[in-house]
Amino acid sequence: MARILFTVWPLTGHIHPNLAIAHEVAALGHQVAFYTGTKFQKQVEAEGFGHFAPEKVNQTRVEELLLSPQGIQGATGKPLRLRARWRECVLDSVPGQLEDLNRLLDAWHPDVIVCDPTMWGPFLVLHEARRIPVAIFSLIPACHLSGSPPSKAQGPVVGFSMPRPRSAWQRRKLRTARAVASFFLRGIHQRANEIRSQAGLPPITTSVTDHAGTMPLYLVPSSPEFDYNRTDLPPSVHYVGPCLLKGGEEALPEWIEKLPRDEPLIYASEGTVHLEPKVLRAVAQGLADRRVQVIMTTGKHRDPASIDFGIKPLPPNIHVSQWVPLNPLLPRLSGMVTIGGPSTMMAALELGIPVVIVPFAWDHPETGWRVQESGAGVHLRPPECTPENMRRAVEKILKEPSFRENAQRLAETFRRCGGAPAAARLIAKLAG
Repeated sequence: MARILFTVWPLTGHIHPNLAIAHEVAALGHQVAFYTGTKFQKQVEAEGFGHFAPEKVNQTRVEELLLSPQGIQGATGKPLRLRARWRECVLDSVPGQLEDLNRLLDAWHPDVIVCDPTMWGPFLVLHEARRIPVAIFSLIPACHLSGSPPSKAQGPVVGFSMPRPRSAWQRRKLRTARAVASFFLRGIHQRANEIRSQAGLPPITTSVTDHAGTMPLYLVPSSPEFDYNRTDLPPSVHYVGPCLLKGGEEALPEWIEKLPRDEPLIYASEGTVHLEPKVLRAVAQGLADRRVQVIMTTGKHRDPASIDFGIKPLPPNIHVSQWVPLNPLLPRLSGMVTIGGPSTMMAALELGIPVVIVPFAWDHPETGWRVQESGAGVHLRPPECTPENMRRAVEKILKEPSFRENAQRLAETFRRCGGAPAAARLIAKLAG
């Protein structure tokens, strides 16, 4: 029996897919524990896994940086502020991570670390310094490694969301964006090498993001078809399809069961981030009094009564709740409106449900281009998120059969990749 340690930031979208894999790892007979925030201690322990809380990393500050409007979420379009917030979260926390994890390695003796790609300590230092195998689980449905050789690299560029390059001019544009990003992040690269030097390790010559690709295993919860069928990735990269935490047998609330079944049902969510409800507002106004039933969730961090949806009272076809169980709802859906959070969006695509995606931050814009490329949904950029455009986009995925057909085709590619059981087998092989 091996011991597998998952090191994950305390975010719902990060914890849940790792829990899905952890259950499959445990089913293979291995022992599992998580290094993550106390916010998720009860859930991790309730799932049957050990929990180690960060002691030298400021959990409150990390949560502010990741979720609050004063953190990374509020720095979109402000590159200097975004760089400062990003550096404080992923780089300045590394010494604290290392102090915690070195102590944990001495006490618990894991055989493999499964690492959140934005928690840098394990793959930047511990893999080499402690000679422990590290598997990266990318969380997002696209591989963020640049690719090789550099002149033909096909990977996305942090901070530059672009569609798939098809012409020589678009490829030059991608190379230029990569060079600009490298120059902009040079201070982060220098500090990362200082941390490695303190651990007695040589400098890395690539970006920290690309250094993650040198680990023995790099898991992507998607399929090659959804990620442009890239041909520039190292052999460590494995596409395993969506790894979704299914949960128990949840029942739908009675009010959902009473909704008319002769009209399409749309689910709209902005996930768990702290956003101005621009998407929900466009959905409420754009689909008001249409022959479609709409369920909108605000997230448990927002009271629906406190949100101005721009239309009062809400028409009878628009239904708002803080939360509804997604798993039993999905088979009822005709479509979904999402900001591109992987857990929610991939749950829809995994069942062949077309989506409208309005991506705002993080990796979501890159995901938006992939949705558009796949033909499994409509991509609206934030400035285009008006009630009129939202109505047209939803009507499009409902009325044009190609969107559902493409979503179903995509779902089949996900199934072939194997999901959380396939990821668990690869991790177990690494432990062996």
